Amino acid sequence: MPPLRIKLLLSLCMSALCCSTRLSAQTLTNSGTDTNAIKAERETAIHQVEKIVNQTVPAYRVTDGMRYSVYKPGWFHEGAIKPDFNNVDVRTTRETSNYEQNEYVTSDLNPGLVWRGRDLEFNPMTKYFYTNRTFPKKKLTEAEMVEINRLYRIIGKCENQLYPAPKTAANTDSGSDTSGTPEKRGRLLNPYIGAPAIILLGLLLLAIYKRRG
Repeated sequence: MPPLRIKLLLSLCMSALCCSTRLSAQTLTNSGTDTNAIKAERETAIHQVEKIVNQTVPAYRVTDGMRYSVYKPGWFHEGAIKPDFNNVDVRTTRETSNYEQNEYVTSDLNPGLVWRGRDLEFNPMTKYFYTNRTFPKKKLTEAEMVEINRLYRIIGKCENQLYPAPKTAANTDSGSDTSGTPEKRGRLLNPYIGAPAIILLGLLLLAIYKRRG
């Protein structure tokens, strides 16, 4: 086989290997960048929720003759339910009546201080973000609750991207209806498998040509 053809064949194999390696590196870089951006977006939304939920509520000093109700032990029970970020509406889950029935309230954690009952709320769907449970939580406005709903959707979207739900048998059933679903893209050749295969093919062709020569 003429040396020029051998060099040309080897050059083509090396080019294919280089392209495959670059593709792999670019894919890993893009994947890492996308994941970091999603995590940053999620953390920003979480911090904004915490800022709204944990606003300071005006407190008052206990005076002689003041009547108030005492919550114990503390303001809240231990634990918290993780909200369904994609669907929950915090406007429908908050509780205020227990506080509003008293003009002033306090807890055994806050001797000498009281809060106006009408200023407070409890919401099991925001409790997940209570950062300080020593004090009661502010009764949120309609606009603040709508904003929390918006931020929850962002958190839910990011978590779906970072931790996609595993496919179930129903999703993988060949007989399931796939109408209306976008067509899946063809998968690119895995560079870790494709590159050695290309080199092996080149060497095989080279051996064949040598035998013929």
